Amino acid sequence: MNKDTSIEKALAAIVRLLADVEADWVLGGSSGLMLRGLPLQARPNDIDLYVDDNDYDQIYERLKPFASDIRQLSECGNYRSILSHFVIEGISVELVGGFVVRANGCRYVTEVSSLLKPYSDLYPVKDAEDMLYVPVVPVAHELWFNMLRSREDRITLIMDYYIKDESRHEEARRLLERRNVLTVEAKRQMSQRLASRQAGAAK
Repeated sequence: MNKDTSIEKALAAIVRLLADVEADWVLGGSSGLMLRGLPLQARPNDIDLYVDDNDYDQIYERLKPFASDIRQLSECGNYRSILSHFVIEGISVELVGGFVVRANGCRYVTEVSSLLKPYSDLYPVKDAEDMLYVPVVPVAHELWFNMLRSREDRITLIMDYYIKDESRHEEARRLLERRNVLTVEAKRQMSQRLASRQAGAAK
């Protein structure tokens, strides 16, 4: 799908709000996939920002004038995070701190400063004055994140994007696999599914 100008406008506002904050953040979820140009079935309806627990307060305080609730620890089923919500330029924004996913013996942690931000890709968004740049989570993160959450609506799209330039994404993927608790079976399934998509693309 084409980029959504309302999402881009909100992202530009966020970049300006956080420009001088000494804390790392990255964009994930459907808005990040949209900026990469993936053919989503529907337009993103919100913006997901990921931060580490120890950086949460800095980002939260900067966005606080736009808050629609207060931050809270969320521990629901297989997920753990600190959550708060905002409305910026008419778009719902979720600030997610220290997100942990547990599934089928795996434990995956969103490490922003040490992993996701260094391997992020910068994508441009334009406001009325300038071209600004948004750090988007690495594709390898989206791959594992959606596999562990069984998001079949996104896994195939992400895999097809991944295999177009696999060597570019491979280092981040290997690092994610070393830094997180991922079972042998989970890694086997990942490799098999990627190989299957590659075989299909080669026909």
